[in-house]
Amino acid sequence: MPRIALTSLLDTDLYKLTMQQAVLQNFPTAEVTYRLTVRSPDALFTEACVEAIKGGIEHLGTLRFTPEELDWLRQTCPFFREPYLCFLQQFQLRPAEQVRLTYTPVTAKQGTIEIEIAGLWRDVILYEVPIMAIISEAYFAVCDADWTVDGQRERAYAKGQELFQRGIMLSEFGTRRRRSFVAHDVILAGLMQAHSEAVASGEATGRLLGTSNVLLARKYGLAPNGTIAHEWTMGIAALLGYDQSNRKALELWEQVYSPPAYTPTTPGNNLTIALTDTFSTKVFWEDLLSDEHGKEILRRWRGLRQDSGDSAAFVEHAVATYREIGVDPATKLIVFSDALTVPRCLALQALAQQHGIQAGFGVGTHMTNDFVRVSDGSPSEALNLVIKLYSINGHPAVKISDDLTKNTGDKDEIAMVKRRFGLDGGEHIEDA
Repeated sequence: MPRIALTSLLDTDLYKLTMQQAVLQNFPTAEVTYRLTVRSPDALFTEACVEAIKGGIEHLGTLRFTPEELDWLRQTCPFFREPYLCFLQQFQLRPAEQVRLTYTPVTAKQGTIEIEIAGLWRDVILYEVPIMAIISEAYFAVCDADWTVDGQRERAYAKGQELFQRGIMLSEFGTRRRRSFVAHDVILAGLMQAHSEAVASGEATGRLLGTSNVLLARKYGLAPNGTIAHEWTMGIAALLGYDQSNRKALELWEQVYSPPAYTPTTPGNNLTIALTDTFSTKVFWEDLLSDEHGKEILRRWRGLRQDSGDSAAFVEHAVATYREIGVDPATKLIVFSDALTVPRCLALQALAQQHGIQAGFGVGTHMTNDFVRVSDGSPSEALNLVIKLYSINGHPAVKISDDLTKNTGDKDEIAMVKRRFGLDGGEHIEDA
């Protein structure tokens, strides 16, 4: 049985750390649960795979932030304050207490898995990314090993070449659904090679802005990229109420991360990119445009992240809204992160240029889990997994994206929230 063992608590996405600091400052006693959803319809796990997953999760309890890692965070991420770094110095995951994995046989040899994570929000917020990475790595080591990492550096290099030659500003966002850590490392090296050649050419205008993976950012001297995930707004709405919940989330974020002056040479370090689709982008705009204070937040923040729905409609509406509130769209940025591929990045870049707004691209699975089967050359599909905040202090937490038929959380709570906001759409519910 393969041993799946992450080597560092930094092997996570930056936004988990930025959110952990914000949670520690604002909600230090909040109790939460998270649940796993396996969206891939045909994904079944063998008992050996489940044991590998369990072993990987148990191993997380042995990891600590090292003095060298904390010094690097202090120097590289000045937005992390000393009280938070002192908290990390003592930080420890306790999976035996905080994580419950349930295996349910479906056939004689395979079954499904359920995972629930429970504890103080500040203590368990870091589980999501490593557990998803562990599940994917175990699955592709045990259940579906018809693939190879050979050629992945070259594949990533070719993608990077095309993107950078066409002016794409790229952040690598692939930690959660990567095929394996080794593959992730190799793929990032290919992107870095393409980036170096793009810079040396003097002609290619695209750049690798960095990676969301903090460990690999440290290893390679890259900028760690990331801002906020849906769980921040989900948790605040469940705790404080849905009225103006997007605005409340941004206001609390500003108390931790005051919007800095934008520096064009380091766009990856800006923490004021607002994620709009926790309860649909329609509701986000309603929250922020309801009064002058909300409009000021839009003026201060660097830009927006588009993670679901109709990209063209999103760009058109964002540009029109910025103009209506007296902001030149050319000074703002949209970060696209919804199931991006190379062709989709190029199309969205053209769309943004057409409308006169800057564009950045967070590419995940298409980089770190784009494989073919060794046996026949057909696509080896990535596992589609999510781990979402499910409750906070006993209140259900839900997400309603711009694909209104795809909702996450408790069914009754979703129905209530949809009625509250006047949202239409089907009732496909993911119970996680």
